[in-house]
Amino acid sequence: MKNSILITFLLFAFCVNAQYYQSDMLMVDGSTKSGFTKLPSNELFDGKIEFRTSKKGTIEKIDEDGVSRILITSDKGEQYLFERNTVVHLYRSFGKEIKQEKVNKHWMLLFHANASVQCYSLAQRYKINKKGGITSITGGNSLWSTVYFLLRKPTEEKAFIVSARGFTNGMVRKAMAIYFKDVPEFVERINNKEFKKANVSDVADVYDTYFN
Repeated sequence: MKNSILITFLLFAFCVNAQYYQSDMLMVDGSTKSGFTKLPSNELFDGKIEFRTSKKGTIEKIDEDGVSRILITSDKGEQYLFERNTVVHLYRSFGKEIKQEKVNKHWMLLFHANASVQCYSLAQRYKINKKGGITSITGGNSLWSTVYFLLRKPTEEKAFIVSARGFTNGMVRKAMAIYFKDVPEFVERINNKEFKKANVSDVADVYDTYFN
């Protein structure tokens, strides 16, 4: 009986993970591909994007290094933009600003944007639920310890970690003070704890008011 339950669970998990969604991909060389793909992930050993020209077509495995962006449309019509960017961790150590760049690029999900800055979540993997909503997930048995939140200005080629689940308010303030140092007045507001209860997108929108 236990074996039957286990087999049923594995089959169910396979069906869920095998979900393909309508997609439009922008390749690194500037070309585009439209069809159906599985959601990108940052799981260990994932290095290919599974692509089909039709929902039941032959699977083509595309090296993710050749893909820049993927626009996913859920069965409910909701759209989600994934970008593969270089990640930089911002923090202070012994009074010095540290910008630690990750070796590999990562898939991140755009969740908010204005004219001055874009906001992303970065997780081990992503999942679309039955209602068409999306969740950023960090698995238990993995090297991932949290879900990160990043910012990127339109002129930047890299995304910068400014917050994460589990970060203290002090860690977030220090990272944001480094990232937004082009506007000293705004940094002063951050250091004065004006945005203690604000989320990343709220802070990004206040930053945008200095330019628009």
